[in-house]
Amino acid sequence: MGYTKKIKQLYLDWREKLFLKKHGFETRAQYERFHDPDYNIRATRIKDYYHGYPYVYHFDDHDTVYFWDLGYAGYYVINKWCHENLKDEFRFDFLRVIQDSYTKEWEINELGGTDYIFIAFKDERDLMWFRLRWEGSRDVYC
Repeated sequence: MGYTKKIKQLYLDWREKLFLKKHGFETRAQYERFHDPDYNIRATRIKDYYHGYPYVYHFDDHDTVYFWDLGYAGYYVINKWCHENLKDEFRFDFLRVIQDSYTKEWEINELGGTDYIFIAFKDERDLMWFRLRWEGSRDVYC
């Protein structure tokens, strides 16, 4: 009985690796992030880009968290904190955007604009928890 379960698990693992290799991903988490139905990679506005995430936060200026001075280490620290402490789904993206002067909406513009960090949340409690921890924080490594 145990031998057949092992063979079946090996077969399922092999099928999973073959599927991921066919689509160009190493892990299932990468595949699910890319094929997330709650965001639209072809959108031109942030509210359309994160259409399935009702709460979107962006850092107003880059001095808020000071991880431009830390390089990508700040990104990894915040992303790790989000994975460990948030209950629901979230997305963490660097996007080059400009703010429309008439509608005041963020529009994705790859040719010009400024790089901002956008974090989208499905749950309002996660947004509040994130803002309490990281908004205005100078101590990234805590």
